[in-house]
Amino acid sequence: MITIHPLFWMTIGLSILTGRFREMLLLFLVVLIHELGHAGAARFFGWRVNEIVLLPFGGVAVVDEHGNRPLKEELMVILAGPFQHVWMIGVGAIFYYLGLWDDMFSLFLLHNLMVLVFNLLPIWPLDGGKLLFLFYSLRYPFKASHRVMLHSSIVCLCLLMMATIVFFPFHLNLWMVIIFLSVSLFKEWKHHHYIYLRFLLERYSTTFKGKKKVVSVASEMKLTDLLATFYRGYHYQIVITDLNVEADEQVLLHAYFKKNQIGCAVGTLFR
Repeated sequence: MITIHPLFWMTIGLSILTGRFREMLLLFLVVLIHELGHAGAARFFGWRVNEIVLLPFGGVAVVDEHGNRPLKEELMVILAGPFQHVWMIGVGAIFYYLGLWDDMFSLFLLHNLMVLVFNLLPIWPLDGGKLLFLFYSLRYPFKASHRVMLHSSIVCLCLLMMATIVFFPFHLNLWMVIIFLSVSLFKEWKHHHYIYLRFLLERYSTTFKGKKKVVSVASEMKLTDLLATFYRGYHYQIVITDLNVEADEQVLLHAYFKKNQIGCAVGTLFR
């Protein structure tokens, strides 16, 4: 299902009032193709795409995947959106040089470059913010990488605000976008723990399979602390050194979600 965000409806309304509906229609087409690129790549990898939300600068493809897909898949899904602008600009340029499209090519090029560059800003939930999350996921566990990504996004958003104040203080559309990004970041930060739990729950409910990783821990280590060390893309085998016990991560997740042994030491699960 394709949904138009209220922010985009406001922009469309302003374009009608100012007599720039054709330009807005062109922007709508560019944004739609950008998001269909994300959705098409997600479908190709078997992801469940629930909704596509269109915004003036891009959009959001709402999926049921919660951080447990292979990182290469996530990278391809993220890059599929920006890649649409490459072929659109190429096809548009061919039509322009053949003399088949003269009147709005410059605006078409501007819209493509604007959506492409803006979406690559390292701010969540833009494509650049998602790429930043993937980068941090290579260095930190899921919970920590999500938190560090949010910190970085907030810093970058503050820099964008300062640049807007200095160079574009009266650019209404840009301020609306900044407000949207601020609200999105606030919601993501507020739901940080829930997003982490959803990451663990999906591993438990679908028996996540990834690269096998063996981790040795002491029996007194807290279950919550151990789960917080889980990286994306790995399936864990836990070795409790002082008990000479090896267990699959499913045992830990079962204790966490079904037995509510959240604060227990890992060793108590095997005594």
